[in-house]
Amino acid sequence: MMFHNHISRNSGGIVQERIESLKIGQKMQDLPEDLWHRSFKYYVKEDPDRKGGPNLRMIRLDPSKPSLTVTGFVFNKFVHPYADRFITVREAARLQGLPDELEFKGSLTSTQQQVGNAVPVELATAVFGRLLEHAVSNGRGGPLSAFSLFSGAGGLDIGAGNAENGGCRIGVPLAMDSWKDACDTLSGYKGASTAVRQQDITEVGDPLGYWRENTGIGASPDIVFGGPPCQAFSQAGKQKALCDPRGTLIFEFLRFVGDIRPDYFVMENVPNIASVDKGGLLRQVLEHMRGMGYNVSSGVLCAADYGTPQMRKRMIFIGCDKRLGHVGLPPVTHCPSSNILGLPAYRTVGDAFDGIPLEARPAGAGRGAEPMLPEPRASGTGVTFADL
Repeated sequence: MMFHNHISRNSGGIVQERIESLKIGQKMQDLPEDLWHRSFKYYVKEDPDRKGGPNLRMIRLDPSKPSLTVTGFVFNKFVHPYADRFITVREAARLQGLPDELEFKGSLTSTQQQVGNAVPVELATAVFGRLLEHAVSNGRGGPLSAFSLFSGAGGLDIGAGNAENGGCRIGVPLAMDSWKDACDTLSGYKGASTAVRQQDITEVGDPLGYWRENTGIGASPDIVFGGPPCQAFSQAGKQKALCDPRGTLIFEFLRFVGDIRPDYFVMENVPNIASVDKGGLLRQVLEHMRGMGYNVSSGVLCAADYGTPQMRKRMIFIGCDKRLGHVGLPPVTHCPSSNILGLPAYRTVGDAFDGIPLEARPAGAGRGAEPMLPEPRASGTGVTFADL
């Protein structure tokens, strides 16, 4: 089996020294001081205010635990548990629950950002599974149709497609994003099952007409879902909130919901949205949703609680037409230890990386050099961490 996007980033000099000196679970502060990054040393030793924090949080991942949050910037921070290199796009995709068949298109930087921006698949599956549970309890037996907005590389889309309840599933005939590389990635994975359109949402004046034109379906979709860009609210970004044009795209998402009037909607964003304007933005968003005629459940969910090998948290909104009742947030399916509540234990970095070759293709190598899985052993498995 070929592993797409399993490409190692070249490191040298003091960066490689840091990597080779880190033991499992260790961070920058665990290294000898002469290996510290100068900004880290300033923060720890010299900064009188200690505001913000060091801008280099290198860590060697612990294979016995879920990873910290994956972003587009972990590719010079997350060191492989055993190999002396940063993790690859494919390994980061595994931490997000994204399938190996999903080949990320574009430059190395672009593919890194696509993975970092994605919604963890298992979390998305749990959310849509909860929605389907409600639909089935209300007499829906056939498939539900969905319109995907701000689709990116497709974390929410794949999660929606994976969800199932009583034979009821979700089809996504139309997905939309303004980012060409992400559209190419999702289109390559979805094939003919989803029409993926590169489109600026602000340029669509008639959302329902756009749906009909691009799907040939006269009826409105049952679900509208998406993750409006979160950089304006994220702690990893500048936190400019509504002063950043990306911050207003939440209301573009709600404009589509209001025009299309689906039975359900799902929106995700960063947890920090709750702290913008001392909670004022969150109250405004919820009031807008309820004013359109929806009952809304919202809360911060941790992806590890749903089987993703990563401690990523997301703010989730599930809207249900008031005539149909209320859809609650999904119950957790995993827990830190398997002896709690009888649930499976959190999945770990070791679980996620199982079977991926330690040796990654160097950056700049030809595509023919894509690493291949070893020949299966008699047990039918590939190389595992137990083999190392």
